[in-house]
Amino acid sequence: MAEPTDSTSEISQSGCTATELEPSRLYAILTYRGDLAAWNWAFYVPNPAISPIGSSGTLFHVVNGTELAAEWRFEVETKDIISSPLVVAIVRLGDVGFLGSYEDIVGQDSLLPMFKTVAIPATGSTIHPAEFSSRTWFLDAICVLHDCGVVTCDDVWLLEREIRRFAFTAMDKYLQNKGWTAFRSLQCS
Repeated sequence: MAEPTDSTSEISQSGCTATELEPSRLYAILTYRGDLAAWNWAFYVPNPAISPIGSSGTLFHVVNGTELAAEWRFEVETKDIISSPLVVAIVRLGDVGFLGSYEDIVGQDSLLPMFKTVAIPATGSTIHPAEFSSRTWFLDAICVLHDCGVVTCDDVWLLEREIRRFAFTAMDKYLQNKGWTAFRSLQCS
């Protein structure tokens, strides 16, 4: 499911009709943050026990404090992604079913410790905002997941370009209040 064209099989959500995501898959989630060309980046694993799939799941991401932009922290949240008004693009990255059940995948012994190894600037750090963001954390996390054998991504920069292209494509629909668009990555599996 590369780009949404007539010849590819795009999964999309429009209006109030939600499409289910696939169980045991790792997704990239890009959410609107008020800028037409920049998004918050996160990982998502849908909970297959709750229908429609994607209406509940675990979101892994970094957020920054409202007062100091340099105050970054890692968060794990249970979220309804398919109904979220801020989701612009959902990109299927790969199958993580080999890690076990949903609880195993999102639990203390699987993805969570891998994500926790990704460096986050310390509070009070003088790091320039362009040097760290949810996007840079996401890309570093992809490298960790690749090194651990969870996903195969031979070129993280090609993946970044692919996901950004998907998000730009999805923005037209999003800005018309037609919801999010889902894609399947060709750069990550």
